[in-house]
Amino acid sequence: MSIATHQGDNGDAKEDFALPAIEGIEFVDYVDESQLDEVMRLVSGDLSEPYSVFTYRYFLHRWPQLCIFAVPSDADEKGEGDDATKKPRRPIGCVVCKIDIDGEPTDEEVANTTAEGEGGEENSAGNNVSNNAKGDKGCVPGNRVLTGYIGMLAVEQPHRRLGIGLALVQRAIRRMQLMGCQSVKLETEVSNVKAMKLYEDRLGFIREELLKKYYLNWGDAYRLRLWLK
Repeated sequence: MSIATHQGDNGDAKEDFALPAIEGIEFVDYVDESQLDEVMRLVSGDLSEPYSVFTYRYFLHRWPQLCIFAVPSDADEKGEGDDATKKPRRPIGCVVCKIDIDGEPTDEEVANTTAEGEGGEENSAGNNVSNNAKGDKGCVPGNRVLTGYIGMLAVEQPHRRLGIGLALVQRAIRRMQLMGCQSVKLETEVSNVKAMKLYEDRLGFIREELLKKYYLNWGDAYRLRLWLK
């Protein structure tokens, strides 16, 4: 399946214009379920352990604005004949993120949770965050804070070492910041030297915790965090 260029109805892509560009690459938004296979194709090649389709859908359905594709802008295939038109392009990289809510729930949230259990309308702070497509700040009551989470990052092997992964993460971080996140975190394998250099040396993440035997292959992981201004 291929993907068509789409800047998004909520204006997220417009916020990316101030970030460094890469010649020949466009960064476009995830639109709908029809692009799920492309995300799975890109991510599955680099996974330490397999994700189920439900994991992908959890991220993409709740935070579609935090999935960004990298697609080549100079490799359109054209049809034949006088009516030749450009065909959609396959993405060569993507980043998939979400937003968590840290801290103790307020009394109002506890009351809402109780109401939900009794058949009341869903009105949790978590849903306010995931449904807040335009990223308005101040949607979390009380002392709770928003924390961004980078769940998946993948770039096809032939297109690596061009800064595409860095550019994808920069755009995702910018969007999470605009949505009110105070920090961004992730986990990566201790043995993944390239990922550690990207996040620590290029982006300024710090090591927060060593997670022993974190992966199914018993590999250790570092939890990294970037504090945002």
